Amino acid sequence: MAGLREHSTDVVRKAERAAYWREHIWASLGDFDIKPSDEQFRASTTMRHVGEFTVARVTAPAHALSRNHQQARGDDRRLFKLVVQHEGTIFLEQRDKRVALKPGDWTLYDMTRPFKFHSTELTRQSAVLVRAEDLNLADLTPYSLRLYSGASGYSSMLRSALTTAASDNSRACSEGDIGVMIARLARLALLEHGSHEVRRTSREVMRERIEGYLDLHLRRYDLSIDTVARGLNCSKRYLHKIFLDSGCTLSEHILQRRLEACRRDLTDPDKAEQSVTDIAYACGFSSLAYFSRVFKLAYGESPRDYRAIHGGMPIRTVQ
Repeated sequence: MAGLREHSTDVVRKAERAAYWREHIWASLGDFDIKPSDEQFRASTTMRHVGEFTVARVTAPAHALSRNHQQARGDDRRLFKLVVQHEGTIFLEQRDKRVALKPGDWTLYDMTRPFKFHSTELTRQSAVLVRAEDLNLADLTPYSLRLYSGASGYSSMLRSALTTAASDNSRACSEGDIGVMIARLARLALLEHGSHEVRRTSREVMRERIEGYLDLHLRRYDLSIDTVARGLNCSKRYLHKIFLDSGCTLSEHILQRRLEACRRDLTDPDKAEQSVTDIAYACGFSSLAYFSRVFKLAYGESPRDYRAIHGGMPIRTVQ
């Protein structure tokens, strides 16, 4: 059985600590960005492989971590991260969901989608990476990035098992048994909470699938109701029904999301060197004239004027 692997940023110079953490500590997560709050960044972790699973115990000071669309697309593993919080608070964001994970709470989020999290204090947590199929649930979307209490029931058992697996090198049972046990407890805990917390209609689930598809393909020039229907293996009529009560069509929703992506990029200091044309094309527009016209209709100013006026400032959302 593989033993525990311990890492600490104390073994490298201060200027190298963030890079060390990114390369060695979170190598199993794939590509991501990290921003420590100060150069000290004294963080440590204990990792252990238990069968097909990776468990970890992490202690870290205030920092921010994120994964963008490009980094997520480069990872073909269908992994979810289950986190049990022991100390401090971390703020997690994925798509339109945001949670504040406090001691005693646990949550699950999708590693194949962009996400952000940050902390403003020292935090300590136990975590495990699991494949979607190991949780044996038809759709994990309703369960993802929700706050669960670890105070009782299967959640309490899950918290205890994960904490022990991440810190104990005992050989009382095989690593495969440990991994399977954690996955089963996670499934039971999700179902336990879901029985009285998750009530989602098939239309709501489908809307989540549509938004996920748009997350991955929004920048395609040929994105349309036809490509969405083919990608999700459903009829265009059904897609129309999903958006019937939302006040706009799917085509209008795609346009709104593209405009919003352009608006964010135009006010992003990191993209100040990119031209308006490059930003428009990168967000799926194939005509600069059309983009300029619909952008002005949505925000009241041309893209160039909007960038000059609102760059780095809070702005309103498109209506």
